[in-house]
Amino acid sequence: MIPSKLEKDEGWAPNLKQEPFLSLPWTIKEAFYGGGAGSGKSDVLLYYPIVHQLHLNPRFKQVFMRRTFPELRNEIVPRSRDIYRRFGGTFNKADMAWTFPRPDQAGGTGLTNDGAVIYLGHCEHEDDVHKYDSMEINLFTPDELTSFTEWIYLYISFTRVRTSDPSLPSIIRAAGMPGGIGHSWVKKRFVDPAKQVERLSSGGVE
Repeated sequence: MIPSKLEKDEGWAPNLKQEPFLSLPWTIKEAFYGGGAGSGKSDVLLYYPIVHQLHLNPRFKQVFMRRTFPELRNEIVPRSRDIYRRFGGTFNKADMAWTFPRPDQAGGTGLTNDGAVIYLGHCEHEDDVHKYDSMEINLFTPDELTSFTEWIYLYISFTRVRTSDPSLPSIIRAAGMPGGIGHSWVKKRFVDPAKQVERLSSGGVE
């Protein structure tokens, strides 16, 4: 069961498919949420840190990624604005980053936004992965994963996703739909193993 942490946002609740995805333990390093248009893929990734209250930890860093900048500007920035402002987030357009307040400052009487950070990043070219080389990413959420090359995904996931704080995760939670240049590798990495588990759990024979 997912934590019940959306008291400030009664307009959203996970659907029956999103809930088990959100409930996966952090001991599972990688997870993929697949679906067609309108299945809530971007929303489940945007709400993930809110559901788990990660935005309250001042050391938390997330990178929400789309392949190109226009995708972020046209789709994700407006949607993130609708969500994160409700939880005290402020958006720095130059850095493409949401920063959240930390209540442990100002003597506990006020909030200053230099706490948790959610970056809205893109990686259009494979060399762009090096823009993230200095980061410690607790939560990497590549959206529309089938638009990425496997190399981009593996490089960021297994060199930058880490944590020096035992209270924070070190995980990848991705989403995407069929098609795109990454269809084959995403299917092989996530979809085929899931189907194999389903067959075995239902008594199927390999």
